Amino acid sequence: MRKLSASLFILIASASALFAAWIPISDYDERTVFSSPALLASLDDRSIPFGIELKGYADMDMLNFISNPASVLQDAAEYVRTYLLDQDDQYLQDNYDAIRDIFQFDGQFPDFSEDITENSFLIREYLEDRFPTLRSGNKALAASRALSSSLGIYPEDTSSLIGGDLDFSLRMYGGAVRNGFAWNIGMGLVYDGADSILSSISFEDRKYGSDLYFTLGGDLGYGAYIGDSFAIGLSFSPDFIFSTTISNTDLVTSRIDGSLLGLFANNAFDFGLGLDLNIGFMIDAGEAKILMDFRNIPSISMNWYFNATDVLMGFNLITDENIYFVPPDAAIGFIYDHGRWHLKGEISNIIDQFIWSSMVPVYKFDILSVPKFSVSYDILSDLSIGVGYEYRSVILSFMWSGLKAEFRAKLDRVGFGVSVGYEF
Repeated sequence: MRKLSASLFILIASASALFAAWIPISDYDERTVFSSPALLASLDDRSIPFGIELKGYADMDMLNFISNPASVLQDAAEYVRTYLLDQDDQYLQDNYDAIRDIFQFDGQFPDFSEDITENSFLIREYLEDRFPTLRSGNKALAASRALSSSLGIYPEDTSSLIGGDLDFSLRMYGGAVRNGFAWNIGMGLVYDGADSILSSISFEDRKYGSDLYFTLGGDLGYGAYIGDSFAIGLSFSPDFIFSTTISNTDLVTSRIDGSLLGLFANNAFDFGLGLDLNIGFMIDAGEAKILMDFRNIPSISMNWYFNATDVLMGFNLITDENIYFVPPDAAIGFIYDHGRWHLKGEISNIIDQFIWSSMVPVYKFDILSVPKFSVSYDILSDLSIGVGYEYRSVILSFMWSGLKAEFRAKLDRVGFGVSVGYEF
């Protein structure tokens, strides 16, 4: 059944490529041995009847936003005030209605005047004298309404103004490795938050924000030696995906209003079929292994969607003409095991970042996301500790028998993450 579904998906994708737009999306998959499938050739036979893993990360801006959104949005409100004060008289005259909408909660915002000098004077007087006296809650409302305004007040990269990153995932799985062949079946719930709660990036007809995924699928992989020290591997991962994207406008408004329903009221909900393909090569020198992997070639999905408002008017499933893909990437890595010491390293996320930056102009290449490495030490045969680095984060890990726990801290902002997993 899985082979039939995958074949049908490939046929549909091929036919649709003639008229569909290709939209890049983030890679939400957990990095496993299937990301470096040549390693399967060197693994001992093993079985994992059931495994579970829970991960979470939040920076301080998001934690403070959850507890008290008004305090976090004060800098954003000041940015809005300063931005408008810096505009000339003609701008304030031409955009009066949009500016008025930002401050519609305040009955003392000045009425429109046909005289351009008087109109700009009254608006500036309001911003300089009246706005600073408002309570923090009203200032937060202004910051929130500026996010949904057509004026484009906030800069393209808002992470320097305010953070607000939140990620979590729950993954359950089971699988086995035998004679180089491996399989895995699992399900996952993933919340992939935007880097900033004021981010409003868009491309084509897709608005990027915080993505919520439910996935159900599996992995098939095979690795084999060609000669004594060279191995090649292939992995194939079909998935059923149910997802929705929460815009930051809805996120901020929902938290200020205290309404959970506001997170989803304007959303489209997608049902999709996804397909990932990875190819890997390995040079095995005993204690040391060198890896070369080509990932997400391709990693695509096709969706059918419905809007939340359609539910009230009768369920209507619509075919999404876009094809969504995770940009392909290449990785060079190594593994070194010597006694109780274990080292891993990788250089990756170069090609995919170039693709992102070429397609989405506001995307910035991040050199600090390219290197990844980890070092672990076996205190006992079934107990080890480790330290590592990836994606601007330092990671401390603890492994005991089937239990693994990690603590993660960001280098460029105050944020913390933890993960706990157990394999039975």
